[in-house]
Amino acid sequence: MDDLARSNSLTNLAARIRTEHAATSAAFKSSIKHAMAAGDLLIEAKAQLQHGRWLPWLRDHCTISERTAQLYMRVAKNRAMIETQIRNDVADLSLGEVAALLMLSSDVHKLLSFAKQADDISGGALIDFCIANDVGVIVDRGYNPFAGRSEAEKLEWLIFTVFLSYDGAAGRGGFGPDDAAEHVEYLLQRPFQNVAQWLGPAGEEWRRLWNGNRHPPEQFKTGWAAFLDAHRHATLDDVEAEHLALRTRFQEDKAAGKIKSSGGCRRTIRARPEARQ
Repeated sequence: MDDLARSNSLTNLAARIRTEHAATSAAFKSSIKHAMAAGDLLIEAKAQLQHGRWLPWLRDHCTISERTAQLYMRVAKNRAMIETQIRNDVADLSLGEVAALLMLSSDVHKLLSFAKQADDISGGALIDFCIANDVGVIVDRGYNPFAGRSEAEKLEWLIFTVFLSYDGAAGRGGFGPDDAAEHVEYLLQRPFQNVAQWLGPAGEEWRRLWNGNRHPPEQFKTGWAAFLDAHRHATLDDVEAEHLALRTRFQEDKAAGKIKSSGGCRRTIRARPEARQ
């Protein structure tokens, strides 16, 4: 006879698990309590079984599927959160609603963990990281970050992108050119219509609420005004070519070790002192 069949403890546990499982179907309002009880018993039984014996024992002695057993154990392990949800939100939750709640909670934790790991990744590396972690990447070929902006406003935003970009030849620190473009796209999504709006009262209020009052210093504003004036005759093609050239020089300087990350911003970089000599 199978050693599991001779185990009074496991036999008793199996009988009680079957009872609690039947109760989850028969008693809708108390199904969560029975699911938790079944989960506690399943956890206890699994701890007594050797590796490889769990699923056969479950199939032969408890008449429930592996998936149902996993749900019951998960409900039991998350008892505190579920009971809090029941107390605060509704008088009763169905077992299906609890399963959805646990799935949502798991997805949120997974998302937060993923976001933390992806914090310093951008561009193609970020797409590769998403694929490696089974996170969907949506690509909209028709997406236009400048939608709703005039040609003059688009040109201004592109000039601003160049202004924010690192330029070792000019001794100017800043974002990596690709990161500068991503940052400008982020501002466009807030949405700010033009750079002046971002630097004006609307931008000040936004930064007060979301950015910890980190306002651009006056030196930044005057530098931008001078940079914009220097590009007053530039065309879209001119600015796009300049940004492309900055990307190329950035990669060359990075490969040569001429730049380093700034402590002030995770994507802001500056030329190493020896690179400026």
